[in-house]
Amino acid sequence: MSDLLLEAKGVGKHFGGVHAVEDVSLRVHAGSINAIIGPNGAGKTTFFNTLSGFYFPDAGHVSFIGVDVTRAPSYDRVRMGMGRTFQTSSVFPELTVYENLAVGIQSADNLSFRFRTLSRAQRATLDQKVDRLLGFVGLGAVAHRPLAELAHGSQRLCEIAMSLSTDPKLVLLDEPMAGLAQAETSRVVSVIRKLHAELGLTVLFVEHNMRVVLSLAQQITVLDRGRVLAAGTPAEISANAEVREAYIGKEVIEHV
Repeated sequence: MSDLLLEAKGVGKHFGGVHAVEDVSLRVHAGSINAIIGPNGAGKTTFFNTLSGFYFPDAGHVSFIGVDVTRAPSYDRVRMGMGRTFQTSSVFPELTVYENLAVGIQSADNLSFRFRTLSRAQRATLDQKVDRLLGFVGLGAVAHRPLAELAHGSQRLCEIAMSLSTDPKLVLLDEPMAGLAQAETSRVVSVIRKLHAELGLTVLFVEHNMRVVLSLAQQITVLDRGRVLAAGTPAEISANAEVREAYIGKEVIEHV
C-alpha cells in the first residue's frame, strides 16, 4: 500500500486575469516533514488554500488518503484528517487558552459551545483532552489565562494545539514562525519536531525563515510566480544555483 498521503496534480488557481498558481504538483508522503518556500506573491498561501479546501482549483486535482478532494469543502477534509493553521492567527483572544482548545475539541465531537451544559462524563473527557494537548505544546501552566495576555509565540502554539483537536493525520502550517522572536521560534520548531517524532504526524508548512526550513524539512518545494521552480531535499535545494541566488542566499546556507 502506498504511503502517499496528499497529492496535488497540475493545480491552477486564477483570480480574474491573475494566475496566482499555475500547474503546481506536489506529493507528500506519510510521516514526512515538507516545506513550501518562495518570495511574497509566489502563490504559497493560495496553493495551501487549494490543498485545504478554502479555494477550489480552476485546474488540476487534489487527493488526500487516496480520495479525490478537489471539490471537497474544508470541513470534509478536516473530518478526513487534515488540520490547518493560518498565516494570521485564527484563535479567540478574548477566551482563555483552555476555552480555545475546548471550542476546537467540542466542534470535532459535535458538542460545540456547550461549556455549561456538558454532562459530568463529557466534562471529564473534555478536560482530559485539553490537558493532553496543552501539555504537548507546553501551555498547561497558562490554561486559564486569556489568550490575549500571552506572547505571540504562545498564541501560535495554542493555534497548533487547536489544529490537533480533530486528531489529524496531516497538519498544514501557514508561516508558523511569522512575527516570532528567536526564543519563540525555537519553541514552535520544537513542537513541530514533536508532531513528527512523538505523534507520527505528517507536516506540510509554508515558511520564510530559511534557517528553520533547512533544518526542519525533509522535502522542500520552491514556488516562484505561481509555478514550481524546484523541489527536493534541503541539500538539493541548497545546491540549486537559481534557488540559492533568488531565495536563500549564500550566508544563510553556509551558517545552517
